[in-house]
Amino acid sequence: MEFVIPLCRPWRDFQEATLIVKEGGALVVGRTGGGFDERSMAVEDVADLVTPYMRLYDWLGNETGRVLGVEYRGAAGSVLEWLRAHISFIDEAGASWGKIIDGVGPFSVRRFLKRVYMPYSGHALTLTYVAYPFPDAVVAADNKGRTMAIGSVVVEWGGVRVASAGLRTLAGAFLLAQAAPELLPELKELKKILEEFVTRFVSTSACQ
Repeated sequence: MEFVIPLCRPWRDFQEATLIVKEGGALVVGRTGGGFDERSMAVEDVADLVTPYMRLYDWLGNETGRVLGVEYRGAAGSVLEWLRAHISFIDEAGASWGKIIDGVGPFSVRRFLKRVYMPYSGHALTLTYVAYPFPDAVVAADNKGRTMAIGSVVVEWGGVRVASAGLRTLAGAFLLAQAAPELLPELKELKKILEEFVTRFVSTSACQ
């Protein structure tokens, strides 16, 4: 369980930093005048930094839930309480998506994309691959199942596999939506949602 946020700007004595929030606290990693550094911090000390991105993922959760028939319930309270609630949503949405993709049957997809975005990686919310999408990458998926989707969605960059997600996961759904939105109406909707999410991130973040 992690929430990864690249800040893409100076923060305190970091020239550029990435914030990682997880159980047990927060970690800030990045460049300082003396080189690379990482520092542990209390989550409460970075709550103001995290809040705009929590709202961003609230929007993504609401829109994704609408498409997949799952109610998004963002938790009030601390950052960690909110993060736990969003992780639960990932599981619920993934289960709903799994039932949808199970009905498609065997298929094979391989498509070149100028940019590949990845807002989720397993149980991690990661804005790293939204701020820095994989450029000129190939997204490939092979579903070998007839009654249940079996396989994964893979991102290949420069001939090397750099990311993957199960076909029946929410992370896999967003990757497949970029490569093959024609497979399902839900994928078309998820592709539109992801595009708007990226636009909203750019307006929120210092990352360009």
